[in-house]
Amino acid sequence: MNSTKLSAFCDKVIEIGWLLAVIVTPLFFNVYSSRVFEPDKLTTLRTIAILMVVAWSVKIIEERSSGRQGDILDWRTPLVLPTCVTVIVYALSTALSITPRISLLGSYQRLQGTYTTLAYIVIFLMILQTLRSRAQLDRLINVIILNSLPIALYGLIQRNQLDPLPWGGDVTSRVASNMGNAIFVAAYLIMVFPITIGRVVEGFRTILQEETTSWSSILRTAGYIFIAAVQLITIWYAQSRGPLLGLIAGSYFLLLLLALSTRHRSGTWASLVIIALTALVVGFLVLVNIPGGPLTSFQHAPWLGRLGSVFDFERGSGKVRALIWDGMVDMILPHDPIEQPPTQLYPQGRSDPFNAIRPLIGYGPESIYVAYNRFYPPLLGHYESRTASPDRSHNETLDSLAITGVLGLIAYLAVFGSVFYYGLKYTGQIRNHKERNLLFGLVSGLSVASVAFFWWWQGLNFFGAALTLGLVAGVGIYLAVRVITSAKLRFTEDPDALPPPHEHQILLISLFAAILAHFVEINFG
Repeated sequence: MNSTKLSAFCDKVIEIGWLLAVIVTPLFFNVYSSRVFEPDKLTTLRTIAILMVVAWSVKIIEERSSGRQGDILDWRTPLVLPTCVTVIVYALSTALSITPRISLLGSYQRLQGTYTTLAYIVIFLMILQTLRSRAQLDRLINVIILNSLPIALYGLIQRNQLDPLPWGGDVTSRVASNMGNAIFVAAYLIMVFPITIGRVVEGFRTILQEETTSWSSILRTAGYIFIAAVQLITIWYAQSRGPLLGLIAGSYFLLLLLALSTRHRSGTWASLVIIALTALVVGFLVLVNIPGGPLTSFQHAPWLGRLGSVFDFERGSGKVRALIWDGMVDMILPHDPIEQPPTQLYPQGRSDPFNAIRPLIGYGPESIYVAYNRFYPPLLGHYESRTASPDRSHNETLDSLAITGVLGLIAYLAVFGSVFYYGLKYTGQIRNHKERNLLFGLVSGLSVASVAFFWWWQGLNFFGAALTLGLVAGVGIYLAVRVITSAKLRFTEDPDALPPPHEHQILLISLFAAILAHFVEINFG
């Protein structure tokens, strides 16, 4: 049934909302505000989410009053169930938080409370509900890519000391661009880079398939190549280890899946080369980072950047992270109740009444700054300001355990696990129950083995990093196995026996690589 004018108008408002969200949030900052970056970005994002909810509510009311019924999401829709579980866990953790108001509204410095998390989820569900055409998807992807260009160019301006704004910190040796933080800008760009490369591949495919090559296709592809190059340069100038590791992981999956997507035998050879080169790069980085290892002399090579100190847990930011993770583990594991600060309701303060279930539900979003003080390692004061108390651990796995407990960790892993599973399934890399079980077996086995190894080598404080490494390694090795099995079809049988590619294969692959790069970065950033 055709939609009414009011319903169609609401759909347009919702689409404008998600386009504004991906434009304004990374691009906007306010130098006339006392906080400049995160809180101002998120205040705008939350306003956009509210307007989208209003438009969606009007649409639902109008459809029901006219006897129409639009598409409705249910738990069988991919990602809906883990998203709903995340909402329930955040609501429970916020209600029982040691700082309920801050957990709900967000801290003064970050504003990343439950309210903001719900805004993210609202925008995601709105896209899932109302994005119905390839034209809509192309608009969203093109806006994301084009929006990254001024952000990346601003990083180059800072690097060349041409920034007209007088920032208090150093934005030259490690550019911060529109994010105010070198890690944040690199983390943003490593998600956009695979999508841009996907557009480049689509452009070349169009050029090669056209009988008469059009200048529009050539210029469009050249434009995407230029944007990708600027993104890559700015990522390097940010010099952040986590995003660089995420870029390496994302590039492996991007290139390997693109090679596997072709039905020609050359795709198998390309896949084997990609696996071999990745193994060499990873092996080289491991040898470089081993203290006293055979390649230690390369650790401070300029062309290697900060990738030469990934395993350096005795100096600088590596030591800071290791100490923070130490305190986080002590905070997450069972312990005596924390003494909560005085409030109007409890002027003398009180012991945490929910201490017994904190490992299960956490301390609440944005509560680490308050809860961590008791577990602050004294040695940490020698490596950073003694007046500073961490509000994040630079590891999303440990953060999930701290703010939402084991329930939150399950929800967090369910969300990313669903993305990886459906991403591999829709790109044709999981075709039956046997392959699904192989994937689950590799991921589970390598995760347990990685956690056990790091627990023996460094201690339980490396649980988050070890779990991430095991998960990513499991997916990576699974794809390597897929290369071998698909090679048999290409070399010994008819290539047409391979499953046909998905209509949006390249786009799905680039989105998969972007999310996986993000997953690596948030646990090593």
